[in-house]
Amino acid sequence: MRAVSIIPAIVALFLSSAASAQVWEEYVNRESFFQVNFPGEPTMTEVPYRTVKGTNLTARVFTAIAPAGSVTEGTYKVTVIDYSSAQGELGDAIEQARQAILAKGAAKYDGRENLDMHRSWRITVETPRSRILGEILIAANNRVYIVEGETPIALPPPAQFQASIQVLNDEGVRIRTRTEVAAPQNEAANVGAAANAAEVARVVAAVSGAWRTPGGNCQAAYFKSGTRGKSPRDEDALGGTVTNSGTTITGQLIVVGAREGQFVDGNDRPIFLFENKPGDKLTFTPIGGPAASWPEVTLELCPGSRG
Repeated sequence: MRAVSIIPAIVALFLSSAASAQVWEEYVNRESFFQVNFPGEPTMTEVPYRTVKGTNLTARVFTAIAPAGSVTEGTYKVTVIDYSSAQGELGDAIEQARQAILAKGAAKYDGRENLDMHRSWRITVETPRSRILGEILIAANNRVYIVEGETPIALPPPAQFQASIQVLNDEGVRIRTRTEVAAPQNEAANVGAAANAAEVARVVAAVSGAWRTPGGNCQAAYFKSGTRGKSPRDEDALGGTVTNSGTTITGQLIVVGAREGQFVDGNDRPIFLFENKPGDKLTFTPIGGPAASWPEVTLELCPGSRG
C-alpha cells in the first residue's frame, strides 16, 4: 500500500516519540511550483545537473532534517529540475533519476505509479542502516520532481513524506489532472480516474475487518473498520475505531491522496499512521492526540472479520 498532507499554509502534524516531539509543516514554494510536508523549514541549494545526453541544467535541492531520536528521524529532500530548455530529453528524465536512487542500496520496490494523476515512479531501497523512499514525477510545467526520504531502517518508512508532494499551477493551486508527459507509447496508462478508483478499492480491501494485537481478543479488537465515506476535506476514507487500555478513538483512515496512510479523528487531527503489510498485518504508529504515548503495534486480522 502507498502508506501514506494538509491544512492550508501550515499544518501542525505533531509527531511524538519518547525522546522528542516535532512539528511538521506544509512547505509551499511558488517559484518551483510545489508543496510538500517537511519537518521544518528546508534549506535550498542549486547544483549542476547533467542529463544523459549531456545537457547542463540546474537542480534546486530542498532539504530538511528531522532530529535524531524522533519517530521521523532522517533526511527529507525534494529536487526540482526545470527541463523547459531540454523538453526533448524528458523521456529520459525518470530513468536517470531512478538509476541514481537505485545506486544507493538494494531495491525493495521499483515500479510505475501515479500521484495526483501525474505519471510517476516509486522506489524503495535499503542499506544495512537506512531506508530510502523515492518518488519521481514529471509535471506539465516541464519540471521533474524527485522526492527522497531517508530514515533509519528500524523506523517506519517515510511514506507520508513520499506521497505528500503536490504540483501547483501559476496560481498556487494543486494540479490534479491527468498528466503523462514523455510517457512511452507502449506504456499502459496507469493514471486517471479508473486507476485512482482501483487504488482506493485495493487499500480499503487491505485494511477492512477487525484487527487485534498478536494473540489478543477479537471481541475487543484494537482496530475495527466501519463504512466508507469522505473526510472533512472530501478525501476517500474508511471509518473505524481504535481501542487501547480502555480508550476508544473514533476516526477515519484516509485511503487515497496526499494524506493516504493517516488515521484522523473527528476534528481532522492526525492520530496514527497506518500501513498494511504482507500476511494480513497492519501497523499503527501513534503520532498525536490521546494516542501520542501509545506504542507502535503490528496487528493481525481477526479470522472471518471481513464477512
